[in-house]
Amino acid sequence: MNAITEPVAEPIGIIENQDIDAYHQGPGISKTGLDLIERSPAHYHAEYLDPNRPPRENDETTARLVGHLAHCAILEPKEFDKRYAVLPSDAPRRPTSAQWNAKNPSADSMMAMAWWREWLAANEGRTVVTQEQRVTALLQAKSVRKISDMRDALAKGRPEVSAYWRDPVTGVLCRCRPDWVHDAGPGRAILVDVKTYSNAAPAEFARQIARMRYHVQAAYYTDGYALAADVDVLAFVFLAVETEYPYAASAVMLDDAALEQGRAEYRRNLDTYAACLKSGEWPGYPTGIQPVSLPAWALTDIENY
Repeated sequence: MNAITEPVAEPIGIIENQDIDAYHQGPGISKTGLDLIERSPAHYHAEYLDPNRPPRENDETTARLVGHLAHCAILEPKEFDKRYAVLPSDAPRRPTSAQWNAKNPSADSMMAMAWWREWLAANEGRTVVTQEQRVTALLQAKSVRKISDMRDALAKGRPEVSAYWRDPVTGVLCRCRPDWVHDAGPGRAILVDVKTYSNAAPAEFARQIARMRYHVQAAYYTDGYALAADVDVLAFVFLAVETEYPYAASAVMLDDAALEQGRAEYRRNLDTYAACLKSGEWPGYPTGIQPVSLPAWALTDIENY
């Protein structure tokens, strides 16, 4: 089998105002890629390298949109109404595909189609959202700004900065895109990442960090951005904001033990990725029968039964 090599690298360093699609479709392994490697190299290959992969479906779910709205309202409030168009409460129901293509549409359908043509043309380039979604995002942003340290950090900085670097150990191209980079003085930066979640209480969000491997993200971004930008990253802060009223928010920063755990995990993932690139082999799960047991929480004292 011929080894699959990395794409040609973009310039190493920082790219400001990079198009989000260009970032996601560009070269280098991201934290999302590391998560796939953690599952199995075969899953990474299937997602990014397999030419026979079936066409991707549009995965813009309501949950993703909620996250995008919160990010914009919190980090780029002046851009919010440029990117999103609020559907009027008295708007007619959006015509279905069958109605658009009907040979003899009803009078009501014709009126609805005319309204939608005009409204969409007037709001071309903006994503359609409801008034409720807009209000939710603005209240989330208001909640975040009640955290004084975060209010100060968000007052000065840059959103969505793409960073590219070569891993010093394996030489593979890496990338990350912090939600917010706070300039903390010459040669210093604080990275901020916004997470929407059902429960932003620090103790509960710590569990979510473990579930989603956010500790890997914190370590990977901290080390990678420092290399790409040639700065000292003083901290990586998670801004957790809830998705239900009252949209409470908290700011969470991992301790040294958690960051070292994240470093160990991303190091293992990068080593595996580099080995797969070199060999051209992208193994999946073990091929033999694997003995398993119940997780500790599921085991009970059978003598009590």
